[in-house]
Amino acid sequence: MLVVYTTNIIMNKNEFNPLEEIGFIIARTHRTMLNTLNQRLVEEGFDLTSEQAIVIMRLSIQDGLTQQELSDAIFKEKSSVKRLIDNLERKNMIVRIMDQNDRRNKRIHLTHGGRILQENMSKVAICLLTEVQTGIDNNEMEICKKVLTQIFNTLSDKSKKQ
Repeated sequence: MLVVYTTNIIMNKNEFNPLEEIGFIIARTHRTMLNTLNQRLVEEGFDLTSEQAIVIMRLSIQDGLTQQELSDAIFKEKSSVKRLIDNLERKNMIVRIMDQNDRRNKRIHLTHGGRILQENMSKVAICLLTEVQTGIDNNEMEICKKVLTQIFNTLSDKSKKQ
């Protein structure tokens, strides 16, 4: 008999419904948030995907990251981030500048246009987050964030050990 361990409960495989488990709920919520953000960006006239928006938002927090640092920060493969960077560079939202300490690396910086875009785009993201959190108690939201962070940390620790 296969026993599945989930949410501190031992259950029989016949009782296990992956669609009700935390991993699926997180994935579904993530995809829905990105799709909704994409839709809102289009509605507001931004020529930008949610993935590109995430790069711009991350660079607004810490400008001048290398491609590897950016990949690590947004949890994307380096090749995927390269495509995002290439597209944003074509749109004149970012620029690559050679790292003075290591000429093999280029630092990615927001342009003036990228900064203006980030400020306007942030308003769309904040409106969306405010909308989806309406009716959720602040304490519940903090507990949710804490639990998700614990899950992330557990998974990160396990992947580092492998």
